[in-house]
Amino acid sequence: MEYNIKEVSNILNISREMIRYYEKKGMISPKRKEENNYRSYDTMDIFFLMEAIQYQGWNINIKSIRGLKEENYYNQIVDYLVKYYNDLIKEIDYKTLLLDRINQVTERNKMGRYNMGNYWVKRIPEKYFFQVVTGEGDNYEEICLSEEISKVLFSDTNIPFWDVCFEYINGKEIWGLSFDKRYFDKLQILEKENMVYIPEEYCLCTNVNLGRIGAFNKDFYAEALDYLERKGYRQNGTLSALLIGRGMEEDEFYRLIELHLPIEKNLATV
Repeated sequence: MEYNIKEVSNILNISREMIRYYEKKGMISPKRKEENNYRSYDTMDIFFLMEAIQYQGWNINIKSIRGLKEENYYNQIVDYLVKYYNDLIKEIDYKTLLLDRINQVTERNKMGRYNMGNYWVKRIPEKYFFQVVTGEGDNYEEICLSEEISKVLFSDTNIPFWDVCFEYINGKEIWGLSFDKRYFDKLQILEKENMVYIPEEYCLCTNVNLGRIGAFNKDFYAEALDYLERKGYRQNGTLSALLIGRGMEEDEFYRLIELHLPIEKNLATV
């Protein structure tokens, strides 16, 4: 049985240009009709195309397909498939981690506005902190981010996993980007000289709106400190905050943060 290029295109659901490309790469060698020089494909041509299409589905490129069919086929096909299997495992592990991260950020944003003015105690997991800039309100010093650190923070793989946050020290905000240690370890990020390890903490938390740009709320932590004292907690570490988001909401610009006040661990479990 012979088929023309249109029929092969319909059978295999690929374009005529792709069929000609496979021919150019030596995957098939269709005959030519004497009367019009049109290509004529037989059943084996279609079988070879089916195989080539499936091999590409297994992440084997056309150049490699031709090579594996010409020498040591069975050893080569196993090598290619084992490599693809291992690549898929890595991809699945990464996507699973990313799924967890996206769920974390989604829940944080869902509950952000509802928890303004509310208080709760939460375990803040250990993390790594990369300093970016020091600020006092909405006045900032020079950004201090080396090229080496930028390559780590802004690689396509790592971008989804850091949080914007700051530590509040001596009346200034030390802004930076942080990774939960579990993400840091899973992503196999190498430790850098200028990063800071922050151990696990138990924190009194609340959500606060810092206000519009240029009107930083300098008393953003006052109510939380008052609540801490009234409840008999004792601060045990540096006040910090995680940025939930910045944007317009109901004609008002929000800079919403989750404030973290470290407290004695035993008090957090009472």
